[in-house]
Amino acid sequence: MSTTGETFSMRVLHRTLRPAFGFCLFLSQFSSNRGSYFTDNPFLVWTGILFLLAGTALWLAASSHLQKALRSGTFAATGPFRSIRHPVYVSVYLLSFGLGFVFFAWVWFLVMAIFLPLWVIESLSEEKQMEAEFGEAYRAYQQTSKLFIPRVI
Repeated sequence: MSTTGETFSMRVLHRTLRPAFGFCLFLSQFSSNRGSYFTDNPFLVWTGILFLLAGTALWLAASSHLQKALRSGTFAATGPFRSIRHPVYVSVYLLSFGLGFVFFAWVWFLVMAIFLPLWVIESLSEEKQMEAEFGEAYRAYQQTSKLFIPRVI
């Protein structure tokens, strides 16, 4: 973040990304023509429940390890952070996929796809901040972990 404009734009992104994502997902619910609150397809409901459980488990584990790291004044590199540098963001997407399947509305998934690049930009911005704060230790950690998906990306 070399210029004031970049700093300002990253602050705006950081403050608006989560509420805008949630609001757009909420609005996408009204694009479905289903006859009930949930989808009528039991396979989609159960798939959604599995994603919700996985997302909740990852979020709880990541939050716990992140709190421990914050208390010790370092960055999180244990638990889910051992292989994924942004497990909280991954858990948000797992939870969103789960809700998308349970309440099936195709626009829901379109919203998720549109917002994905913004989450990546935010993650990369956080990575720069972590490198600035923790230096070589964080760069070494980056070599042993992936951004979102273990052994992939």
